[in-house]
Amino acid sequence: MKCELCQQNEATVHFKQIVDSVAKELFVCAACAAKNGFEIESPTSLTDFLFGMGVQGDVKPPAGDKTCPACGLRREDFDKRSRLGCPTCYETFEEELRPYLEGTHAGTRHAGKVPATEQVSEEIAALREALDKAVARQDFEEAAALRDKVRALQGAAAPDREPA
Repeated sequence: MKCELCQQNEATVHFKQIVDSVAKELFVCAACAAKNGFEIESPTSLTDFLFGMGVQGDVKPPAGDKTCPACGLRREDFDKRSRLGCPTCYETFEEELRPYLEGTHAGTRHAGKVPATEQVSEEIAALREALDKAVARQDFEEAAALRDKVRALQGAAAPDREPA
């Protein structure tokens, strides 16, 4: 099969893209692939692709190998396993992971389900913040109502404890 770009050389590289359930395929020669920025001499690992290094000209990893202070995972280890070791790895490798996460998800902040205890904690924190603002405005009626809501939630979170 001939290259679909130059129509001269034999096609040796196959690209497949699926957009909105529609597959598009492109068969090109090695020269046209390289001319368009794709490194085909060495296979691109999934990890390199996730970190944005599969295409020439993209951001290269910073000099020196980062290591997670909590679990000791090195960038090199992640390249081999394609798995992070602990929650601290997300912070350690944030610079490399951010472009991938922004591109594949609707943002970089978790918006899915949250365990019930965590959900109550977040609600209490939001109520306390609103309580502080009400006190600062000297709106003591609203502050009292917010205080009561915080106490009720704290009581529901720990039913065997007396509310403070």
